[in-house]
Amino acid sequence: MIKYLNIIFKKLFSTSASGLYFILFAASIGIATFIENDYGTSAAQKVIFRSRWFELLLILFGISIITNVIRFRMFQQKKWAVLTFHLSAIIILLGSAATRYLGSEGMMHIREGDQTNLILSNNTYLQFEIKQGSQVYRFDEPVFFASLGRNRFSETYQIGDQVVNIKLNNFVPNPIEN
Repeated sequence: MIKYLNIIFKKLFSTSASGLYFILFAASIGIATFIENDYGTSAAQKVIFRSRWFELLLILFGISIITNVIRFRMFQQKKWAVLTFHLSAIIILLGSAATRYLGSEGMMHIREGDQTNLILSNNTYLQFEIKQGSQVYRFDEPVFFASLGRNRFSETYQIGDQVVNIKLNNFVPNPIEN
């Protein structure tokens, strides 16, 4: 069993696998540029940048870089230039992970000579109310809908003695008011 895991590890994190991951990464961000141009930023975020397969690609790429640094003993003085290049890629991947999982995105409007502490977040929420008698229940559920990809929402809530199912039937991107 350990023999097979070792073979799989060597194949997943070999130098040729690192090259493949880099090519897939470059192709992905290139395709994301065209998606963003045709369908908007939210579509590129949903289909490429926030997808699980893209996260997995970056994780595999990062681990393969670290594995190859160790495998080729790049800590020797004569290999410091190559080590610096590889470590910079790891630092970039760690920075992008920190931004993705710990950061927030939004806009802050600051007029010249003015100051503010208000940020308009890019996070989107599905907001709805359920009225039961005189009681009103309000919900703000985080969602990420885009003109591409699946836009799904389905949740169950306990309201008093009743169970309420909320399900998204349809999403209309860029609606126009008549």
